[in-house]
Amino acid sequence: MNKKKNKLILLKKRYYDYLDRKSRHIAYKLTKGSKVTPLILKYTAELYQAAKEERKFENKNFYTRYHAPISSELEFLIARTLFHFSNFKNLGWSIYLRKQEKKTAPDIRIDRNGKTIGIVEIKAKAGWIQSFFSSERAEKDRRRLESGKGDFNPDDLIKRMRSQLKKYEAVYKIKPEYVFLFLPTLRLVHRKKSQRKLKDYQMDFVKNSGLQKDNLILLSKNLNLDLSEPHTIKDCQPLNMFEKFVIKLKNTK
Repeated sequence: MNKKKNKLILLKKRYYDYLDRKSRHIAYKLTKGSKVTPLILKYTAELYQAAKEERKFENKNFYTRYHAPISSELEFLIARTLFHFSNFKNLGWSIYLRKQEKKTAPDIRIDRNGKTIGIVEIKAKAGWIQSFFSSERAEKDRRRLESGKGDFNPDDLIKRMRSQLKKYEAVYKIKPEYVFLFLPTLRLVHRKKSQRKLKDYQMDFVKNSGLQKDNLILLSKNLNLDLSEPHTIKDCQPLNMFEKFVIKLKNTK
């Protein structure tokens, strides 16, 4: 058997080493009290750019429409940020990335001294779960279902997602205020002609999740920001919800 490492493994390791360096940089900036959301937005956009590299192989006989999802890489970036932050601050956190326990596998679980102090579900985009964040979209889906023009039931989705979040509370014996949902932007939830504001989507999240609005970690207040497409720094309009989330975990008794 050839013990020489597969080149794909080496390339993949370099890729994740790069993401880890970025996450360490984010964590270090956090320890200095700096705003890091602009960095997370920047690195998330980089993930989308990397995912689109396969399009360079397109020609008259080869086409690709959808880029590969970035969910797992984004989960890794956020999980490693929390890991490095804990190490910098000597917090003693253990970070579990997609580790299953009692038939549940939250994207990120943060433990300290054997006790879970935080759960984070990561959504790179909200494409198929728009109804969970928007009563406007949910109502449209209900009308389509009732008219026979669609077979998607938004109430089933809302019930299923709420049930999953509640299950985390029960399995890990954690208060609801420490169960979070991370979503970079609301681009696929918000419609350009809609008059809805950020607070409207936050209230829908509260209603559908049973959590508080601070448990939804958004990175940008620009409802039309698409990180997978070209945009300017000015477009990003960063919030500070991620920084507040980390501080809350840090101060957990």
